[in-house]
Amino acid sequence: MAAPALNSPAASGRRALLLTVLVCLMPALVGGGLFLSGWRPAQTANHGELVLPPRPLPLPALGADVAEAARGKWLLVIAGDAPCAADCVALAERTRAVQVSLNRDMGRIRRLVLADAPTAELADLRARQPDLLVAAPDATWRAALAAGGRHRLFVLDPAGNLMMQYAPGADAKGVRADLERLLKSSWIG
Repeated sequence: MAAPALNSPAASGRRALLLTVLVCLMPALVGGGLFLSGWRPAQTANHGELVLPPRPLPLPALGADVAEAARGKWLLVIAGDAPCAADCVALAERTRAVQVSLNRDMGRIRRLVLADAPTAELADLRARQPDLLVAAPDATWRAALAAGGRHRLFVLDPAGNLMMQYAPGADAKGVRADLERLLKSSWIG
């Protein structure tokens, strides 16, 4: 049997089918090629720095009450090498404002201050904000959250993985935008 002519209906049907398949597969092929080559966009939409790969941190190491209160919640962790004084309290106040500004999602977030020794400022803050969790970090938490002096903000997902960190003095609007995006796309916590 002879092959169909190039302008016959069978040949044009095959060309249309092949073109349709190529158009549908092209985005997957390009995306796979970019992924396998290791290409990453130069700029991301998040304001914090993603921790890659996310590091699991044991919540029970902070105490049973903290672990229970933080179970299944996104956790905003304030950690630093110095005692919790004015800069730490100011950061805790900003995180409280961010949490409250999330309206219906504010219950999905808990805040935690890691402090070796209680200070008068921290005790006063705790009296004004009883929902604030305070714990002494163990060696695992200290190593993962090496803040390098000033107090910084870290984000843990509901599974207990350290997944984002912010530079000291990070903008509260950027933190809020990141949290909104995380909470919108998260099916856990």
